[in-house]
Amino acid sequence: MVLGKYYGAFRLSAFTIFNKSIIVHTKIIFMKTLSLSVFICLLAGIISAQPLSKPAALLFKNVKTKLSAPEKNDIAKQLGFNLAKDGKQFTVENGEEYPFGAVAIITDMNKDGKEEVFVSFGNTYTSGMAGSSVALYIKDASGKYMPNLGFPGMVPDALTINTQGYPDLVIGGPGMEYPVWRWNGKEYAYSRTIKDNAYEKVKKTNVEDIGKAYAAQ
Repeated sequence: MVLGKYYGAFRLSAFTIFNKSIIVHTKIIFMKTLSLSVFICLLAGIISAQPLSKPAALLFKNVKTKLSAPEKNDIAKQLGFNLAKDGKQFTVENGEEYPFGAVAIITDMNKDGKEEVFVSFGNTYTSGMAGSSVALYIKDASGKYMPNLGFPGMVPDALTINTQGYPDLVIGGPGMEYPVWRWNGKEYAYSRTIKDNAYEKVKKTNVEDIGKAYAAQ
């Protein structure tokens, strides 16, 4: 009887210790999970709270977009834009005396939920006889916005021909022939030229109109 009494007490103590161990272990896991969640939330808050650079703030002023502040800053940095003395225009390195305007156009041409960013900018100093240049930024598989185009020309026209949802783009400018750029699965690459008379007849939509339609959604 005495042995049974002690054996029962031993079982009860072991059970109590085991339960306490489980509770302590569960609390440790919970606290680690909570700490990780808090860290992720804090990190997301820091990233979202990152201030815009002055060039990025001007470039994306009043532009409806899902881009984060770091993405806006990165695009403005890649463009090499500096803020002009008047605070309302841009300059590039060694071109402080030739300020110019810039317009960001947001689209989602292939409707994948990832916005593309067209930037039309410049003057004769930056772009020669064309008077303006056009750049395009598309998010790659790693989530970084990569540069496409980036040369003198007008805001592109999108043709009805498309590859993986990205339309062929015609870049207008001085001359009688215009380059057509096609998506190759990774970036826009030169495809062909189109003559002036054919350009007038082909069905097309200007990227500015595509951007307006996207912003109205």
